[in-house]
Amino acid sequence: MKSTLVLSLMLFATPVLAQEQVPRFISEVTVNNVTVDVVVRDANGVPVNGLRMQDFRLWEDDKEQVITNFLAVEGGQITQANDPQLLGQPMPRLVVLFFDLYLMTEADKRQVLENLADIVGIGLPPGQEVAVLSFDGTLRVHCEPTASLERLQRALKEVSRLPATGLQRQIRLSSFDVRDLPARETWSTYQFRRAQNQEYWFEMRQMVSRLERAFSAALQRYSKVPARKIAVLISPGFPRAENVPIYRDYDFWLDTPPEYRHAGLLGKTALQAAEAEYTLFTLDPSGTQLSTVDASQRSSSLDVGDVGNVAFWREADRKDTLIQAARLTGGEAIFSSDAGAALADVERVTATYYSLAFQPPHAGDGKRHTIRVEVVGHPEYRLTYRREYVDRPLSERDADRIRAGLLLGEQSNDLGLVLVLDKPQSRLRVGAKGLKVHRLNAELRIPYAQLTLLPRGKDHWGQVQVVILVVDKAGNQSELAHQLLPLELPADKVAEARARGYFAYRFTLELEGGEQSLRVAVEDTLAKTTSTVMADLRL
Repeated sequence: MKSTLVLSLMLFATPVLAQEQVPRFISEVTVNNVTVDVVVRDANGVPVNGLRMQDFRLWEDDKEQVITNFLAVEGGQITQANDPQLLGQPMPRLVVLFFDLYLMTEADKRQVLENLADIVGIGLPPGQEVAVLSFDGTLRVHCEPTASLERLQRALKEVSRLPATGLQRQIRLSSFDVRDLPARETWSTYQFRRAQNQEYWFEMRQMVSRLERAFSAALQRYSKVPARKIAVLISPGFPRAENVPIYRDYDFWLDTPPEYRHAGLLGKTALQAAEAEYTLFTLDPSGTQLSTVDASQRSSSLDVGDVGNVAFWREADRKDTLIQAARLTGGEAIFSSDAGAALADVERVTATYYSLAFQPPHAGDGKRHTIRVEVVGHPEYRLTYRREYVDRPLSERDADRIRAGLLLGEQSNDLGLVLVLDKPQSRLRVGAKGLKVHRLNAELRIPYAQLTLLPRGKDHWGQVQVVILVVDKAGNQSELAHQLLPLELPADKVAEARARGYFAYRFTLELEGGEQSLRVAVEDTLAKTTSTVMADLRL
């Protein structure tokens, strides 16, 4: 079984040349403004126009909220707004096209791109911009949001030159062979089958997790764009597999229950997309992944109680995962290789809608919240909108936004960061025979000369966000470590600190061996300036 990338952090900071005291930071009042885009259709599926703010009611967590802002958009143009100057203007829209080259096959990629080229050549509606990104183990931005057809065509050509590696992601279970383990010669067929199935699901989660983290980072990169945000994930959702787990009916009695269903793997990404006010559409060009080989793995012919037909359930879960992720945000799952027609549908369903805003009594509480909207007096109307979101703290959202830059390898060091690494120390991990863990102490030096420090009474204060990520050669990522740090200096020490002082941020890493990339970012939250430093590790 392959090991995961492990990152343990112990963090502490010291302001060099600063007064020895507990740092203080006076936080500003945060107003949480939540926007809900709602598509209203009648019983025949026809969009309903002409509704007003008083026609809507909105609840969060079953508590009715006051709608503080209202916008109506028809055919991409604003027809109702609190600000009369917006009337008749095109509504800004951002479409993020994300190509999952990690799980998609080359044949599917080519067909998608052929169809996209035709619709891109027609042109974009007024007010719409498109960003193009891809992930094949490495996150790439092929073009930032643009309305330029030339730049979009160039970006799609860049994607076409990258190989789609889905066939290389098959779960072969080749890393586990019970015959090489004498201690397990007495295993029953059930024990052997269960061990291989556990390895299968582990590999499945690892592959989907790599895609999920890259896609989430891409969405957070544009989360602050002031526009109706639409994301199109072009992906089969699951890796292809030349085999699937094998179960027998009696496994239910030996294991309670066996893990033969796995839907909702993109749930975390969907919640974060909803939090950032994206409407997510999933586009799966892969068709069905069932084959005659799958039929041979069944214990009997297919019937309602056939738990042995895991191939069938895996395919159902794959599609259900894409459907659930899209619906949570108010979007749809599209199963077609005709990407041009799919984008035309996305354009149609996102061009006419109502935008409702409210201010909940929480800001960054980290909790999951539900949303419910209705049109007064019309229970027959069908409403589509995001149903849930997680209200994460602002610092956590900003850390995810910075993650995208770290994954992209963007290096800009206007703050003059210096990363100092000690010699790593190795030790054996308890309970893992022969597995070494490397402990690495590090110090990040943040010069005061480039930081924004504002006078407040007898002190000067500021704030930085430190974000740390480790990525290995296989594309595995550590959990994102981040910390919001207050800075405070006495006024009479500021000149000295700016001349030759720095803020020392010390942390300790615990990593498994191999080649890895340590990536650290610092954002000056007052100036909105971000710098990064990176170090290649060979442990």
